[in-house]
Amino acid sequence: MRRVLFTEMRRGEAGKAALLSGVAGLWYLLSADAATSDWIGWWNQASIKVQVFGVIVMGSLMSAAAAWTAGRARRTRADAWTDTTPRGGWPQAVLLWAAAWLWSLLVYAVMTAVAFQRTAAVSEATEPVWSPLMLGAAMTGLQIAAGVCAGTLLPSRITAPAVGALWYLVFVLFAFLPGVPLARLFPAVDEHWDAMFQPHTGRLLIAALWCGAAALVLLALPALVRRAPLSPGPIVAVPAVLAVAAGGALLAFRAPVSEPFWAVRAEQPAEPVCVTEGHVRACLWPNDRHLLPQAREAARAVDRTVGPLPGFRRDFRQVGLRLVGPGSAELPVYRPVLDSGTMTEAMLSAALPPRPEGCAPHVLPDTGGYPDAFLVEAVVNSRAKMPTPYYGDRFAKALERVLAAPTADQDRWLSAAAGAIGACRPVPVPPR
Repeated sequence: MRRVLFTEMRRGEAGKAALLSGVAGLWYLLSADAATSDWIGWWNQASIKVQVFGVIVMGSLMSAAAAWTAGRARRTRADAWTDTTPRGGWPQAVLLWAAAWLWSLLVYAVMTAVAFQRTAAVSEATEPVWSPLMLGAAMTGLQIAAGVCAGTLLPSRITAPAVGALWYLVFVLFAFLPGVPLARLFPAVDEHWDAMFQPHTGRLLIAALWCGAAALVLLALPALVRRAPLSPGPIVAVPAVLAVAAGGALLAFRAPVSEPFWAVRAEQPAEPVCVTEGHVRACLWPNDRHLLPQAREAARAVDRTVGPLPGFRRDFRQVGLRLVGPGSAELPVYRPVLDSGTMTEAMLSAALPPRPEGCAPHVLPDTGGYPDAFLVEAVVNSRAKMPTPYYGDRFAKALERVLAAPTADQDRWLSAAAGAIGACRPVPVPPR
């Protein structure tokens, strides 16, 4: 049996399709810039990146290759001979499926190693995440089984490209309709899980069980339809029952509103990792402790700019961490690699007090009709030597006029303006 499997792996088209998808996958993973990537440095995102490429790209190609290989016997009119072999239709289909799936697993493992190496080079704070990868491998197996089934029952030359295109269109359709429960049975998980989320391991493993059981049922289908001499028999009921149970569980699950289906919120850490510079404190999830040097530089810059001024928020917590009072602000971290300038800009924006709910912005005539908070934020960014948007000549003149005032006058105006914004009042007239 092993010799026949290796022979099929050598002579089938799956090896070539796996090599092609592997080259594309390695380019996809190696060409990403760590400074702008949303996955290099987070184990969750690295697993999702490999899984979604494996399912959408490699799975579609391998399904098409399996369909072409499975239809070869009937296209060459050799099916009468293959039907006389000691193995029934189901074992023959399983053999073709295993030959293609082993190729895909080999390429999948190489892509996983590359992605995990790039993530480990940024952050080694947590353990690698495997459950999304297991789901991706199982879903690829289901796609290949569908290709074997289609190629056996419809051995036309057009079947292979049609199967590959159909899988791709299925994922495109479900990407635009993420709330459709049927999408859970064809998972290509493409969600953003930063440090505040963890994979829902139970659902991912149930989905992997559904994919594996459904693949075995699909492989038995051609022998049942064609009434092969050696029928699969009642044993096919075992994977069928597993597929129905696992698929029904996936359709029955309900995620909380606005929460991802395949992930859960991480538990609050007992002690977040924090840095303190003067009056400013910044706290991160423990998984993102590699960003502490950038957070320290950003906190130092914010302290120099507005640290001693009343009215501004000076306690920053990465999104998802529990706030400790009205003086706390959420600090967005959307990428695992951030420079100190980007983090400083985020902290300065979060330092401004929020307007009360239902409070409409107050227009400042001196700025050409822009809200007064825009000028306050522009002054703060300019004092910190951070980029400031250009809102027109009148706005630029008003900004220059404020920045030309003595530092003490600027401080008094900024403190009064921050208090006015938090109390839903117009900011005072800028210093001249």
